[in-house]
Amino acid sequence: MTVEKRDKLNEAILLCAIHSDRMNFAWGKIKMYFPLDREKYIRLEPEKLSFIDQLIFRFSKMQDTMGERLFPAILENLGENVRGLPFIDQLAKLEELNIIPNAIEWMQLRETRNIVTHEYPFVTDEIIQGLNLLSEHYLLITNIWKQTESYIKTRFKSEK
Repeated sequence: MTVEKRDKLNEAILLCAIHSDRMNFAWGKIKMYFPLDREKYIRLEPEKLSFIDQLIFRFSKMQDTMGERLFPAILENLGENVRGLPFIDQLAKLEELNIIPNAIEWMQLRETRNIVTHEYPFVTDEIIQGLNLLSEHYLLITNIWKQTESYIKTRFKSEK
């Protein structure tokens, strides 16, 4: 493993840890409101809505960072050639190596990110559905992060 590859991996780990910490903080402030319904959503105070915004932002950043930086860095540090490899094939390799539990679930996280980052303020029911999906997928991305972080610590511990 080259120093450059290791640095890319460490940087991706650090970014994911920051996103995870801030996502967890926001979730801790709003989890009691989930699952949301129309009445709960309409009655949310601006402060609680700002935590929802933070959760959306950090979930999106976490999903992007893991997919665009962390996963390729892991595979590169394992000696895999990811240049030009379609993302779905990278996910399949990660699943094969038991780094992530399921490639299809990861693709669902991408769909959720796309749903919650497009804000249509006049379509309240769709916003609520997206946020409820986000609350479920928050737990999924958190578990994938923990599993991936554990893999990294175990696999690369002697190579620091």
